[in-house]
Amino acid sequence: MNSPYDKIRVGSVTLNYSFPLRGWVTPSGKVIRNPLTAQRVAEELNSKKVAS
Repeated sequence: MNSPYDKIRVGSVTLNYSFPLRGWVTPSGKVIRNPLTAQRVAEELNSKKVAS
């Protein structure tokens, strides 16, 4: 990550940063404001995609 507002990419999952919501938006619409939590969620979503 070069900037604290960069996208979080893990495999085929990308969480985009939303400036109005001040956090990363998951595919389900949930907003995560902690970057470490967002990274963990992206890893979990990627592992579910790989497993199926």
